[in-house]
Amino acid sequence: MNAETVLKSLEAITPAVEKVTADALAQGKANLETVVEKGQELMGTAVKSVTEMSEFAKGNVDALMVSAKAATNGFETLANLLVEHSKKSFEEATTAMKSMAAAKSPAELFQLQNDFAKARFDHAVSMWSTMSETMLKVAGEIAQPVSTRVALAGETMKGLVSVK
Repeated sequence: MNAETVLKSLEAITPAVEKVTADALAQGKANLETVVEKGQELMGTAVKSVTEMSEFAKGNVDALMVSAKAATNGFETLANLLVEHSKKSFEEATTAMKSMAAAKSPAELFQLQNDFAKARFDHAVSMWSTMSETMLKVAGEIAQPVSTRVALAGETMKGLVSVK
């Protein structure tokens, strides 16, 4: 093969080589654009996910704060009930002791003691009933914000699982 034949062969295949090179560059450019586009989509999704997680965490903190406030208010209510009960019990016991001290006979004393014991029992039953109702109400007020967040988390996870 002489130089002229080699040059003619090279000239003959040059358009094909140029086309293959141009096609390869075009395909590489398209692939790079696709990678950049997918990367941007993933970054957008990641930013959105982080934002959603932050908002969800803030909601959890808010729910805990509402729950803590309900607990504080509830315990204050219970403490006030106990103070009120103690004060009333002391006043009733003082009055009963004065009445018993003024009794004219043993029969009257026993009757006053019996009446006082019945009144104390009825008051204790009423007080514990009130305390139980209040405790149940407070427990519900404390648990409600947290249980709402747990339900929301469950629904969110259910939605995520069903999407995929």
